[in-house]
Amino acid sequence: MQAGQDLTVVTYGATVEKSRQAAQTLATEDGARVEVIDLRSLVPWDKELVAGSVARTSRVLVVHEDVYTCGFGAEVAAWIADECFSYLDAPIRRVTATDTHVAYEPTLERAILPQVEDIVAAARSILSF
Repeated sequence: MQAGQDLTVVTYGATVEKSRQAAQTLATEDGARVEVIDLRSLVPWDKELVAGSVARTSRVLVVHEDVYTCGFGAEVAAWIADECFSYLDAPIRRVTATDTHVAYEPTLERAILPQVEDIVAAARSILSF
């Protein structure tokens, strides 16, 4: 986990490193202190850690490589909305793959899967709310 006070990023898998890079960009360019949580396990996932972070930051971005529709991040976002709503000062946002099959050609793969700049843009949107 990377500590922060302005925004919580909940992530897992391949997007953990991209989320860390985005947090560094936001710290350098915007002075934002972003907390990055690597879930590491999805069943069970660390709800207490996420709840504590949301209570500190009041803003959440869920990032993963799965599709937007029916991806596990939707479950995380729904749980946060149900259990942590009173802590939130902004809507919960998600950065995910597009609702398509992932291409094997690098340019198309980059267009389909979340990138650092996508995470930075979504984070800035939440931080400015």
